[in-house]
Amino acid sequence: MALYAQVLPDPGRALSQLFTYRVPEHLRESLAVGAQVLVPFGPRTVVGVVAALSDSTDRENLRDVEALLEDVPALAPDALPLAEWIADYYLCELGAALRPFFTEGMSYRIGRRFRLSDAPIPQPVLDDADLGRVVSHLQSENREVGLGALRRLLPRERLRRALRSLKSRGLVIERATVLPPRARERQVRFLELTASSAEVERYCQAKAARAPVRVACLRAASSMAAEQAPLTAVELARRAGTSTSTVQALVKEGLLRPHWTPLRRTPWGASTEADGAAAQPPLTLTPEQARAVERITKAIDDSRAQSFLLFGVTASGKTEVFLRAIERVLAAGRQAIVLMPEISLTAQAVRIYRSRFGERVAVLHSALSLGERWDEWQRLRTGEAAVVIGARSALFAPVQALGLIVVDEEHEGSYKQEQDPRYHAREVALKRAELNRCPVVLASATPALETFHDAQAGRHLLLRLPRRIEDRPLPAVRLVDMRGARGQAAILSNPLRQAIAERLRPGAAAGEQVIIFLNRRGFATFLLCPICGHAVRCADCGVSLKYSNETKSVRCHHCNLSEPAPDFCARCGGRQIRFSGFGTERVERELRRIFPFARLGRMDRDTTARKGSHLRIVSQFRAAETNVLIGTQMVAKGFDFPGVTLVGVVSADTSLNLPDFRAAERTFQLLTQVSGRAGRGEKEGEVIVQTYRPDDYSVQAAARHDYEGFYAQEIENRRELSYPPFSRLINIIVSEETEDKAERRAGEVAAALRAEEIGQGGAAILGPAPAPLAKLRGRHRWHVIVKGPPDHVQELVRRALLSLRDREAGTLAVDVDPVSLM
Repeated sequence: MALYAQVLPDPGRALSQLFTYRVPEHLRESLAVGAQVLVPFGPRTVVGVVAALSDSTDRENLRDVEALLEDVPALAPDALPLAEWIADYYLCELGAALRPFFTEGMSYRIGRRFRLSDAPIPQPVLDDADLGRVVSHLQSENREVGLGALRRLLPRERLRRALRSLKSRGLVIERATVLPPRARERQVRFLELTASSAEVERYCQAKAARAPVRVACLRAASSMAAEQAPLTAVELARRAGTSTSTVQALVKEGLLRPHWTPLRRTPWGASTEADGAAAQPPLTLTPEQARAVERITKAIDDSRAQSFLLFGVTASGKTEVFLRAIERVLAAGRQAIVLMPEISLTAQAVRIYRSRFGERVAVLHSALSLGERWDEWQRLRTGEAAVVIGARSALFAPVQALGLIVVDEEHEGSYKQEQDPRYHAREVALKRAELNRCPVVLASATPALETFHDAQAGRHLLLRLPRRIEDRPLPAVRLVDMRGARGQAAILSNPLRQAIAERLRPGAAAGEQVIIFLNRRGFATFLLCPICGHAVRCADCGVSLKYSNETKSVRCHHCNLSEPAPDFCARCGGRQIRFSGFGTERVERELRRIFPFARLGRMDRDTTARKGSHLRIVSQFRAAETNVLIGTQMVAKGFDFPGVTLVGVVSADTSLNLPDFRAAERTFQLLTQVSGRAGRGEKEGEVIVQTYRPDDYSVQAAARHDYEGFYAQEIENRRELSYPPFSRLINIIVSEETEDKAERRAGEVAAALRAEEIGQGGAAILGPAPAPLAKLRGRHRWHVIVKGPPDHVQELVRRALLSLRDREAGTLAVDVDPVSLM
């Protein structure tokens, strides 16, 4: 029975300090760690999260917890210690670290409502423009008004000042109300037939002449009840060939009785591809798979926090290893988390996992609606679902008895969160597994350099799958030197055209399919005036706008600005705007021109913006409704299309040209992964890679499918330059409205770091300098990079941040272990 509670008030504010409250007697039996509570905080009442309970405290003049908002704790048992680790490791506030555990729409909120008091309004108040506007609105409404309605009157800061002034004068009264979570249980209105068969027959005979429509509707209801079919007003009206008003008439007569029943929503991808899929028996394991399963299941049985690197070539059967390990987890009454790098992969994964584990599989990712996410969240909290599949946010699912975490394609940069908290899902997975004393499996054909280095050093147990299933050969890779290519040949070279034609020609092997990969979307990558050299750029981000031929518009892929494509140059007025560069949309048009009979699909962020579009494109390709799939890196990750015998890489050099020390690694990984989509079925595969740098070691290694050869060269480059894994990087990004201010603030950050580093000598402080992406969404960006021994660098930045007072203003972003330095 706890007497005191340590509470994190208002997690949305990203506070780092816990506050102690007295627990009133009526809550002492029911309050638990992780519960959402109502607490006073300064002059306001806010929602808080209970972080700890105790029987004693040295604090005085404590205020009481006002209310418990929900009987069931909002957080899983390991959420708070994991959030504390995230806050410490990634140098963010505890409140920010807790955000991922509260899925959107599930937290209680405080609503603020305002009304005028009975005090007379002085004339000076009415004469003030802002104060008078608020008062006039409240007078016209003559009732309590929510903050949202008042925000339409004035900009946020001016409204805040006006309300503060009116409240201090006693002219406006504020009342806080608790708003329930926006997501909630879905209730569906079903109907129940209250009349017996004899009563139905008597009614039908009596009303046959006067109300034939009602008679037909009642007979349809009786038939549906006999079939035990779900009886809803819409379905009954459809079956009877009438309208819902006829159904309501029967309800009024008492022949049908409505009742509300909870009904789970089905996330997209959990039904279309998975429902009806026959249960798949376990496949016969290869000796390497069997050894991997044995080692992982031993750690599951021992409840040991062991980490594994499952290093297997593409199509070597890594998924079957996961499935066998999860079978052992479920047999022990525990739950598993399976992370995927892309939403587009979850549909394929759900189909596979549900064929093995049925309704015990849940899916979580950002494309779900609030209601769908709420339902899946509840299934996991109650234990109804035991396996959760999803993108990085699924790592924070409220599983109560965690037995295994799988991080598939662990090398993918999408596992890094780019807003606070800037965590990496791989590292958080390792920590969560440690807290739960369970194994974690990191899996990839092209592991991150740091991960493979850790496996070599013994941090992870290395498990190898060196062969494809059934000893199918890896696809042959041919490099095409594009130096000197011009015009249309710069998009699709003759060797690639010929290879596509062989797969699509009449009489070619049935079911052969082609993937064309280019990691740039859109039609043209920039618009250029040939007269004055002016390029069309985003005013807010300073980058070239991409042209879409489908919408005849230009778009910024950073801030999503979209506007009609210009007809003339804004600088000189010239009307000879030239479209330069090309993306997936241009490649699609070129393929349609050359192969008009081809059935094309395209998968990039432009074609997958709508909910369910990922699933539709993948399903069409898997069913061979399309036989050529053009796409960005979405198509390079983890897909299993047995019909693909050719992969064409339009430009291998896109990522090589980025100003980032990971450029070679990303290039190797992308080329190897997309090559791995070919030859997964009975027919051998071929890969054609178009490149302007055919001699680059990353391109050469990818052509040989030689990860360890690439690793040997790249790790020496990293060692020589003291880049990770031989050091830790922390990137501190300053963003301001003006470039001068950004430069000055970045200088202050660098000065604070150097002041803390004096006499230490363990870290290099690089910068300040403009970030490669120097302007983003209207704000100018400078950065300072700190490089050095891991513990030393982290403590150095921690101390420097304490001396900087402007972090709360949102001008500083601290990125520990950055995946991108852009």
